[in-house]
Amino acid sequence: MAYIGKQPIVGNHILIDDISGSFNGTLTSFTLQSGGVNVVPTNEQSCIISISGVVQYPNDAFTVSGSTITFTSAPLSSDSFSGVVLGDTLNVGVPSDATITTAKLASSYYTVNNQTFTDITVTTNKNAIVAGPITVSGTLTIASGSTFVIA
Repeated sequence: MAYIGKQPIVGNHILIDDISGSFNGTLTSFTLQSGGVNVVPTNEQSCIISISGVVQYPNDAFTVSGSTITFTSAPLSSDSFSGVVLGDTLNVGVPSDATITTAKLASSYYTVNNQTFTDITVTTNKNAIVAGPITVSGTLTIASGSTFVIA
């Protein structure tokens, strides 16, 4: 099917089945399903949950554990429900050019750009990446279990 506009690269938004038939003013925990199959959101922040048209705040109004949603207050039997689980939070697609900074890299990495070094040592089980022109006038030591990448 054709798509008008910029086509999404990733994201599997899942419409959650209506659970309001189980609302009774006492129960707080319900199973999240889509098409009768259990849905396991990555976390509360990936869910948009609405009770009687009021969006519920993650962690304040509800928590999720596996496929179970637990509300802090029991929904009334007269309440309606709608919910969506947003995208695959582990798949971020391809970042836009010039958008990744060193703050976004794992703490086991360090970066350097356009520098001159006497010596460089990458300690055991650490990883390093350098970008742009660098000069090492002394020794480059890469310990066992470590990685050194030049980009």
